[in-house]
Amino acid sequence: MITAPARVAQTVTGVAAGLAILWAFRAVIQPFVIALVLLVLVDATARALMRAMPRAPQWLVVIGTGAILGLGVLGSAFVVVRGAAQLMGQAGRLEDRLDDLLALAGSQFGVTQPLHLRGLLSRIDLPSLIQNVLGQLQGAMSGITLTLLFLAFLLATRHRIDEKIDRIAESSALSAQAHAVVERCVKGVEAYVWVQTVTGAMIAGVSGLVMLALGLDNAMFWTLILFLLSYIPVLGVAIGSIAPALFALLQFTQPWQAVAIFAAIQAVSFVVGNLVLPKMQADTQNIDPSAGLVALGAWTLIWGISGAFLAIPLTLALMFLFAQFDSTRWVAILISNDGRPLPEDKPTEGA
Repeated sequence: MITAPARVAQTVTGVAAGLAILWAFRAVIQPFVIALVLLVLVDATARALMRAMPRAPQWLVVIGTGAILGLGVLGSAFVVVRGAAQLMGQAGRLEDRLDDLLALAGSQFGVTQPLHLRGLLSRIDLPSLIQNVLGQLQGAMSGITLTLLFLAFLLATRHRIDEKIDRIAESSALSAQAHAVVERCVKGVEAYVWVQTVTGAMIAGVSGLVMLALGLDNAMFWTLILFLLSYIPVLGVAIGSIAPALFALLQFTQPWQAVAIFAAIQAVSFVVGNLVLPKMQADTQNIDPSAGLVALGAWTLIWGISGAFLAIPLTLALMFLFAQFDSTRWVAILISNDGRPLPEDKPTEGA
């Protein structure tokens, strides 16, 4: 009989081995996982369209939705890659501009010794950091072709996925449990992706209009970046409000436009995050905030920026998967926010 410490050791060893495989084969696994998430989004959108157009053929709605999403991804990748290439040439001037503003602010407060950004940030080289982030973003978007190929094959063979799951489950005599795992993983990821897509579109849309009204260069690029960053919990919108504001300091002679852009994005995200998101989210993201940050860091280390975008959907799927087995249920309980990772674990009203 396997003791509890032995089960914990096996679980930790298995997770470590799985993470090592994900890192070693990231060039292939990463686009495939992104394609799976896009497939979930296509299915959710197609079902919504089918409710609005019940007489339309389902296969046509699914293929049409996938084609539109694919074209949108390609167009977004083109805008992001082009915008990142343009901004990488400006990153070196950003430190000088910030030093000028620090010197001006210091003179206003009577500081005799000029302030310098490099001295305040110690060893952080801000231009190199920005260039590195933009370069990673450019590299991630340039590999979108393989992702779209995976998505096309998944759309073409999606009707066979259930049959394959049935056969795999029958061979291990765990048919009901296998279906429950897959169904919960898909529903959890679908709910999260759908909510983040809708709320992210709201934040990015309003913020994009503000940036266009103020005349910010590459406003379309920053709008897309803000939309993508909305999938990253906690840090996404914060980074998405700081980055365009910094480059606004380069473009405009006065700092008020940068302050206005930062304040507008923060205001919109506050309204959406406190009024819209709680009503849509409900119990679909039952992840502890600390576990979410740990997952964000772990997946970013494994897959870079793409891992940051996929951190919460992958963690949700893993939580539901771990909750199905006694040996790994303790991991799911730690990940969950309320200690009840499965819907049936939650107490019913009046109980």
